Amino acid sequence: MRAHSATHLLQSALTQVLGEHVHQAGSLVEPDRLRFDFTHFAPMTSEEIGCVEELVNEAVLGGYPISIREMPIAQAKAQGATALFGEKYGDTVRVVTMGDVSKELCGGTHADNTAKLGLFKIVSESSVAAGIRRITAVTGFGVLNHIENDERIMQSAAAAMKLGNVAGLD
Repeated sequence: MRAHSATHLLQSALTQVLGEHVHQAGSLVEPDRLRFDFTHFAPMTSEEIGCVEELVNEAVLGGYPISIREMPIAQAKAQGATALFGEKYGDTVRVVTMGDVSKELCGGTHADNTAKLGLFKIVSESSVAAGIRRITAVTGFGVLNHIENDERIMQSAAAAMKLGNVAGLD
């Protein structure tokens, strides 16, 4: 649920940062990790990645309620709900809303509040095909594990250079 809800926030942030041409082209969600494929014509810059992370984390820390409502598809579209991954939808759809950040048609499971996602960290961004980029990210305890791993790597590098413990990491 945590990572699935994060994909909705990520889609919104990518659209804001990169443009309206961004569309989901696949995803994988695991308990504290996600992979998100999207349409885009160039590698993301470190500034763009930082901006996307910031937007997602602002929504997470905003503690927005996540509501799920069933309604006729025409009503959902009239309210501005977007569809993901070119899925086929019936006459009645589920609309997942996260504050004023995201409103999408989705049949998946979600947290009930964005704050329950913990934090969000992009681990990598790469190309998977012409015009398709991939982001791998972590949420919740996955972020804590990522930070701990980075700290171990820095301590190991510091020890190899005989610098002792790196300030703040001992």
